[in-house]
Amino acid sequence: MVVVDQLRPAYFDRYGDLFTGGFRRLLDQGRVYVNASHDHAVTETAVGHASLTTGVHPMRHGIVANEWGEYTPAAGWVEVSNVGDSTVKIIGDSTQRGVSPHALMRSGLADWLSAADPRSRIASVSGKDRGAVLPAAHVKGDVYWFSSGRGRFVTSTYYREQYPDWANEFTSRALPKYLRDSVWANQTPAAALARTTADSAPYEGDGTHTTFPHRFADEGRPGRFWDWLASTPMLDAVTLDFAEHMVRSLQLGRDDAPDFLNVSLSQMDRIGHSYGPMSREQLDNLLRLDRALGEFFSFLDQTVGAGRWAVALSADHGVLSAPETLPQPGEPARGHRMTAAEGAALRTILPDEKRVPTNVEAAASVATALKGLPFVADAWTHEQLLRGAPADSFAVLARRSLYPGRAASEASKRGVEVRFVEGFLFSARGTSHGTPYWYDRHVPMIFMGAGIQAGRDSTRAATVDFAPTLARLLRVQTPGDLDGRALVGVVRR
Repeated sequence: MVVVDQLRPAYFDRYGDLFTGGFRRLLDQGRVYVNASHDHAVTETAVGHASLTTGVHPMRHGIVANEWGEYTPAAGWVEVSNVGDSTVKIIGDSTQRGVSPHALMRSGLADWLSAADPRSRIASVSGKDRGAVLPAAHVKGDVYWFSSGRGRFVTSTYYREQYPDWANEFTSRALPKYLRDSVWANQTPAAALARTTADSAPYEGDGTHTTFPHRFADEGRPGRFWDWLASTPMLDAVTLDFAEHMVRSLQLGRDDAPDFLNVSLSQMDRIGHSYGPMSREQLDNLLRLDRALGEFFSFLDQTVGAGRWAVALSADHGVLSAPETLPQPGEPARGHRMTAAEGAALRTILPDEKRVPTNVEAAASVATALKGLPFVADAWTHEQLLRGAPADSFAVLARRSLYPGRAASEASKRGVEVRFVEGFLFSARGTSHGTPYWYDRHVPMIFMGAGIQAGRDSTRAATVDFAPTLARLLRVQTPGDLDGRALVGVVRR
């Protein structure tokens, strides 16, 4: 399972002829669903990963956002991280909050596989904790994510009590070579540069360091090298390097029990947020990732054996192009960043308070006030969404993002869900995602490997179909109440 954070299908159309590695192989040899999307309203990283691995919508798996509010009588609304868990610790660093899948309320593909064959190994790695934890579901396998504070891949006591020798070996022997990568230089062919926006734009990055080359000496802080590297394409290279180390050390794919490896690659999201999807930084990142994935697939051919492994690739969400670069195909004609006046108007209706009224009358009043703002397209009370037929498809998406007791936004704390107009951004720089619009929901979905029928497929597909499709490929039984279905075009009964 490969999840590329913030990967847009539009990249394959715009830059496809430049790909020579993993993306090229996937497009040529894989089953490519060109009409796939997340079918929920809150398009954030944790939500997308959870939907991909469980086969159900957020209203059932419970991961409604990257962070959400939970109400307690004593403290009021308390912010909760999607994988944060105070009952466990990060191994080797008790100062960091613990991490586990305790908030994931449904089983996932890894759980189903482990139940079918206890010999199956479950391994997962990512640059982000949620990208590693949620795809592994509840299995206490080998689950690691990169900590820039510690300069290594870490895990928590939910999974084990100490690091295995192979993980320590990677830290001591493999990681130090990346200390030489203190300059991020543009490797994009000169002929392709015209396909991107200009190298320098006032909305990019920190507004100062917006052009290549990006140097740690200029943009980093003393002693914070790994923080800087985690803002560059190099962290994905480190992640894939660690994934190779896992395959070798854990002997994945070497016997007749199927093993599960998740690799969640985070840097498209970090670079996209800072520079925008049309930037030169993002194209350089894409081309590097294409080559790195190609090398990883070749490694699997050599180590596991050609025809003995399969890969399924998708993304946790899409993204809006920076408003300054609109219009772009498939996106709104224009967008705009929230002004100070708009922010003030929104805070008047939704002040940041720990204790807010949640009764039906108060919710209706908030919804009415929100709909009066020119940058709000619609607002619904939770009562409206939970009772009766949804008014439209956006209401359906909003309903699927609701989970009792977990509030994904300030409006949610007041019993209301809100849809802002297309192209509206809260961020003053870069760009973002999180809306129910197609540009945030549309993601690639590609399956490649033995037993998978290659070709482009325009069948409507949803990310909740991802896990049940892999389960069918593995001949693993799934829960009978999934929202998704096995895609027949990938593997037939």
